[in-house]
Amino acid sequence: MREKTYFAVVMPLSPEAQKMARDPQANASLRPMVWSRAAEQLQPLLGKTCTCFSPAVFPYGEPMRLPYGVALGGAESHLFLMCYLNAREHQELEIETRTRAIRAQGRQITQFQPDENTEVTVTAFRSTSPELKEHLETAQRFFSNDITAAAGLYYLGFRSNYINERQEQEILSNLGAYALCVAELQPMEDRE
Repeated sequence: MREKTYFAVVMPLSPEAQKMARDPQANASLRPMVWSRAAEQLQPLLGKTCTCFSPAVFPYGEPMRLPYGVALGGAESHLFLMCYLNAREHQELEIETRTRAIRAQGRQITQFQPDENTEVTVTAFRSTSPELKEHLETAQRFFSNDITAAAGLYYLGFRSNYINERQEQEILSNLGAYALCVAELQPMEDRE
């Protein structure tokens, strides 16, 4: 059986939404709003990355509140953190896989170590390789924050596929200001 493909969106909550998240009765009406906003962001994935998406029920082995696949940072910090950390780990693995695929297209020319903290590798690539071109185009879209090239995680508040440590600390130290929405994707290659 194929492993499920998840896509997580970290989104900031307005002060009003943060209040709703803290109120158990109000947060039930907040979830569909958060899912709707995440679904809008995920629309560009349709036809490029996936054929369809739906709220995740059990992402990364963690049960989500049904029916929207939303973890509210202030109300469900444990669930938010578990899903977020799993999404970050999957993101790092996907980036590593993409980097390896690019490196595999090249031929190492030389490698040297100018000092104990630096290693330099010179690699040659065939500029005519269609596979290399495809990998590099994906990398360019990733660094341009095109959500269709994201590695399974998108930061709506930063409009970014990847964030630095300071930005991540901003999220982790203020969970109440964020929600995490996890979608399950039906990948393109699964089409019959």
